Amino acid sequence: MNDFVGWTLIGLCIAWGAQAVLAMVAQRKLAKQAKNPQTERFAAYRPTAALIVPFKGVEPALQGNLQSLFTQDYPDYRVMLVVEDESDTAYPLLVDAMAQHPGRQADIVFAGVAGPNEGQKVHNLLAALEKLKQDDAGEEVWVFADSDAVPGANWMSELVGPLLQDRTAVTTGFRWLIPQAAEGADAPSFASKIASILNSSTTGMIRNESFTHAWGGSMAMRVSTAVEADLVGRWRGAISDDYQVTRMCRELGRRVYFVPECLVASPVDYDFSGLRDFAYRQYVITRIHAPFVFLAALFINSLYFLGIASALTLLIQASTRHHVHFAIGVFVLVFVANQVRAGFRRSVVRAALGEEVANQLQATLILDRWATPVWLGINWVLLVRAIFGRTIWWRDIRYRMNGPQDIERLDG
Repeated sequence: MNDFVGWTLIGLCIAWGAQAVLAMVAQRKLAKQAKNPQTERFAAYRPTAALIVPFKGVEPALQGNLQSLFTQDYPDYRVMLVVEDESDTAYPLLVDAMAQHPGRQADIVFAGVAGPNEGQKVHNLLAALEKLKQDDAGEEVWVFADSDAVPGANWMSELVGPLLQDRTAVTTGFRWLIPQAAEGADAPSFASKIASILNSSTTGMIRNESFTHAWGGSMAMRVSTAVEADLVGRWRGAISDDYQVTRMCRELGRRVYFVPECLVASPVDYDFSGLRDFAYRQYVITRIHAPFVFLAALFINSLYFLGIASALTLLIQASTRHHVHFAIGVFVLVFVANQVRAGFRRSVVRAALGEEVANQLQATLILDRWATPVWLGINWVLLVRAIFGRTIWWRDIRYRMNGPQDIERLDG
């Protein structure tokens, strides 16, 4: 082994070890933040709010989600439920929810079918904003939720409170996918567990202010900010609401503020084709809207396996005993860092989602802890697949993405 090859392998090993340690540190910081929420300083800020939720079809936990949306511990808010039309299978459940909570001001908005160059979800959101504009009720804050995420009772209060800060343009939570057993099955599928791990692996990065991006399923902003930055114009022709909001914040020079208390449980039941389609959609949308983020994810995943290959090569072809000891040391460092990182991730679940959800996720968290190369390998394959193509399926509709605000609805 010549010196150049040897030093290259050593450099890759060092980078691999550093990557594992940084991932551990990021999860430690998130766990600390989740255990020590800064809610007291924001407790007095409870402006009037509109809660906007788009629907398409019936989610597995839809009734529980609706119950939570209508019973938030928040003093003054109205609920805007948006569907394409009355034929949507979710519509009867929305009507029932309104009937069960007559004291809560609520509206059902019929958005109609999106145009040939519109995403249906964003089209629905725009219809809700138009309704709010027509009503001119004077809400100060808009809060957004997804139909498949089940928030806790204090979710709105915790999400809105930090908007008190001048530097904060948008507050956001994030989803934590909770694997559910299919009907007749004894346990959730392996694919659902992998989806949960892959999705949760981004939380350590999201807490870093430099990398935080908005997530439309748990998001809030002042109406004045949305008007100032022309949110409506930024959403027209887009398929991703949250990446456009993130870009809006960057251009305003203000921050997206991550609120770990606003992590929300999102039940999933995937087979491998469902996992493939979910990941492909997420990664293609990221590649089109935030190419640097996509390339960074691909690089980080690739570095992990380059590090493994380099350490193995040093072990097999090492010309000195020092190389052997060094490679073994890196393997031990990465293993220990992965174990500690997985422990911190469980702490985040317990603090933000509760002990019951942590128990539900026990098998998934064990897979996260002991099978890091497996789920990272699956993720690497999914990322590479997303390099190619621009056509995605979302809620039974096929779209071609030519740019952030240049899409074609192909069918559905």
